[in-house]
Amino acid sequence: MLILVILLLLIILLSRIIEQSTKLPSTLSIIILAFSISFLFPDLWYIDHHRFDEILYLMLPMILLPDILNISLKELKEHLKEIFFLAFIAVIISISLATIITPFILPQYQFSLGMLVALFSMLMATDAITVASVMSKFKLPERLKIYAESESLFNDVTALIIFYFIALPLLTGGEVNVLSINITLVKVVLLSSFIGITISVIGYSFMKILKDPLEQFIIIYLVVIVSFMLAEHFEVSGILSIITSVISFKLLVQKENSLNKKQEGVLSNKHSLIQQIKKIPAITTREFREYKKEASFIGVFANAIVFVIIAKIISFENLLFYWQEIFIIFFITSIIRYMMMFSMVQIFKLPTRWMQTLTLAGSKGALAIIMSHSLPDSFIYKDMFLAIVIGNVLLSTFLYTLLLMVHIHFNKKSYSKDILIFNAKENAQDNYVKSLVNIIKKDVDTNAYNKPFIEDILSNELARSQRYKIELSIISFKIIENKKDETTLKKIGDIVLDQTRTNDYFGKVAEYEYIILAANTSLSGAVILAQKLIAQLDKIEEIDTIFGLTHINDTDTIESVYERINDALEKASTKGGESIEIEV
Repeated sequence: MLILVILLLLIILLSRIIEQSTKLPSTLSIIILAFSISFLFPDLWYIDHHRFDEILYLMLPMILLPDILNISLKELKEHLKEIFFLAFIAVIISISLATIITPFILPQYQFSLGMLVALFSMLMATDAITVASVMSKFKLPERLKIYAESESLFNDVTALIIFYFIALPLLTGGEVNVLSINITLVKVVLLSSFIGITISVIGYSFMKILKDPLEQFIIIYLVVIVSFMLAEHFEVSGILSIITSVISFKLLVQKENSLNKKQEGVLSNKHSLIQQIKKIPAITTREFREYKKEASFIGVFANAIVFVIIAKIISFENLLFYWQEIFIIFFITSIIRYMMMFSMVQIFKLPTRWMQTLTLAGSKGALAIIMSHSLPDSFIYKDMFLAIVIGNVLLSTFLYTLLLMVHIHFNKKSYSKDILIFNAKENAQDNYVKSLVNIIKKDVDTNAYNKPFIEDILSNELARSQRYKIELSIISFKIIENKKDETTLKKIGDIVLDQTRTNDYFGKVAEYEYIILAANTSLSGAVILAQKLIAQLDKIEEIDTIFGLTHINDTDTIESVYERINDALEKASTKGGESIEIEV
């Protein structure tokens, strides 16, 4: 067991090194390394199919939690129609088309309707682990990444419902009709959601008592795991319960923190102790965001475990024996997926190149394998279906990812334009709302966001930058001496707002200390902006300023950003006015 843990840590470490050196997504590196070790040392560890299912069930909540935590409820609302099309309508149409086409392409097999529905419901669900890992490595429009990542989470639910409540009953001779399908669908969705919501409310209540960060982090995991276990016990969708539990948990956090801000200062001595305790939020929005980072670390480890055990259970002899069937089914599913993405691009008037990206973001994963293990042992084509599923998992993971890398490389400029265009549209939609709240959020003298608001913006931009791999630079400057009256401060504010863009944020973090959040800006771009500001501020004779710069990385928190900014300003202060220091 100790050797296995060491191997897992080494695989994770090596995959990260390969990712940093070659930009190859860590998922592919983990699979390659796991397969290599399994091939070179076949007796190092053993696992059977039953144990694989148990481990995967244990790992699924840990793997899915970071991805669901990163889902923005605002984004879900904004793109609900597109996500519904990808995760529900496209899955049903794809399974129907594949079921009709396959008997003509593979006439030598006597496939029944239940067999084909079972096979393609396993293969139409994309893998959240692989998709999130792959999409995070490329500079693409946020909306495109939202589509791919949301689809990979929600279409699992559709595929699972079709597989367990339609395909398996058909396969085992049960009766399935339109009425029973609708009843089953309503039962699964409602009961799964009810379990997730109920457990999240109970968990959130415990957080009112336990305030230690470690205890709260454990509660979040318990909410997810218990929701999953209960849903599986009642034979409904465990994944849907995980999703609803985390989303409802996030809603509780947002709602209570929002109410807390509105009612700040309202409490008086007239309120009882119990009433005052109820007003205290169980967890702040910022603390909840910080837990995403810890969850992602656990998710990486769980992800490595899954791919290591997948490498161990695969029978290469079986794959070679059914290689023709594997490639034929892979071709069918790829063509149908391309057709669905083409339909989506046409319906929602999206750039045509997004069709290729969304098609190639269709990697299959471990969930398809565990569904294949649920096929009855008496099923005549079970070995072939296992080979087809595993073969398609491997082909989609490697071939789709490599083709996606090539596609993005040759369309880099076009996607950069998409980023600017779609960001501009979203900023235009937000401008009206911003104008309404700016009065209460901004400093009177400089028109900079006050500290609570700029920190909230920084927290959001930090999460956005790390999730979508968007460059984010922070420029900090401090007025160090001379005249600092209202007129001078107004001149400074006017200069900053004139030199920055509409999607940059200007905030005040301390007395005479300010920061600029420069989104989609590299460190070199931030240096150029700082130099422009210095040139303009030099015209104000009454002041001297110092500048500190930093750039966001994947492991940053608000605290680490502030620490680097303060270090940069401290170094700049020793050199005198109009100096720039960079901390990375």
